[in-house]
Amino acid sequence: MWIMVMVLNVFTAAVVLLVLATVQSIRRKSAKVKEEKALNGVSAGIGAQLHDVCPGSRWRWECRPVDFATKGGIARIEVSDNSGRVRFMDVCLMAGAYMALHETGMVKLAKSGADADTAVQADVPQTDIKPHDEESVIKWYNIVLFDTLTAMINDLNANGEFCVHIGIDGKVYLDNGGNITVVYDFGQMPDISLWGHIVDKLVDEGLFAEVQEDNCIFVSWA
Repeated sequence: MWIMVMVLNVFTAAVVLLVLATVQSIRRKSAKVKEEKALNGVSAGIGAQLHDVCPGSRWRWECRPVDFATKGGIARIEVSDNSGRVRFMDVCLMAGAYMALHETGMVKLAKSGADADTAVQADVPQTDIKPHDEESVIKWYNIVLFDTLTAMINDLNANGEFCVHIGIDGKVYLDNGGNITVVYDFGQMPDISLWGHIVDKLVDEGLFAEVQEDNCIFVSWA
C-alpha cells in the first residue's frame, strides 16, 4: 500500500513540475514576443528621428540592457551617415512614455597610426524631446541624467575629484582653477526655469547641488 502511495506522490510531483515548466516556457515565449514587438517599435522610432536630422544614415545597436524595449533604460547605437562618418548616440527610453537620442561625443579606440579606423564625432543636431514642465523634467532626470551622472561621480571620486559643473550647453566639466576639462555631454538641457527640480532631486540623493550664475548646475559629493 505504501508503495502505491509513494508512486502516486512521485507521479503527482512529476505532473506538477511538468505543468510549472510548461507555464514558465509559455511565459518566456510570451515575454520574448512582447520584447521583440516593442523593440521593433523602438527601432522604428530611432529610424524616424534619425531620418529627420540625418536622412540616409544607417545605424546598429552597440549595446542595450536586457528587456530594454519593455522596461526602458539607456542603450547605445552606432550611426553612420552617407559620407561614412560614425558617431555614437545614447537611446534614453522610458517605455511607453518618452524616448530621446543624445549624441555622446564618445570615440571608439583604435590602433594608432595612419591606418587607424577611428570613429569620429559628427556635428548632427540633437534629437531629444526638450522637457517643458516638472513632470517631463523629472522623466528627463530619471532616464537621461541620473544613472550616467552617478557612474561619472563614482569614477571621478576614485580619481580624487569632488565636484562637477553641468553647463547650460549640457557639457559636464571640471573646473580646476580655471583649467576646464569636459568629461561628458548631455546635449540639450532643460530650460533654466526647470533646473530647480533637478537640483531638488540631486539633493534628495544626498548630493550638494545648486544653480550658479544662471549658467550651470554645481554638483558636489564631498
